[in-house]
Amino acid sequence: MTKPISKLIFVDDDKIQHMINRKNILRINPEIDLLFFENPYEALGWLKDNDTDLLILDVNMPEMQGWDFLDELNKMNKTTKVKMLTSSMDPMDVVKSQVYPQVSGFLVKPLSNEVLTEILGI
Repeated sequence: MTKPISKLIFVDDDKIQHMINRKNILRINPEIDLLFFENPYEALGWLKDNDTDLLILDVNMPEMQGWDFLDELNKMNKTTKVKMLTSSMDPMDVVKSQVYPQVSGFLVKPLSNEVLTEILGI
């Protein structure tokens, strides 16, 4: 069993998903430290000076694609564990993710309680 997640960051432009995920995650683990960013640039700014156990990163965002975000993380020498979040599984995304060693998998929206429980290590 993996170590439970105590700090989780979401970078996703979908406010509704933030609301749903916050409610469901806090129901599973009310002690978790959760941060949600709609803007990937704000998330990168936060990550410059802070760390997290897991980053859940949307593949497709209007301001910056998830892949560009990963490139920026690499420039900062951050080795944060990342799960990519997508609305539809594109096989090319899986291939592309293999370039980024910090990417440990893909999650499909909306996240079920079972998936959230697994992510949180509970």
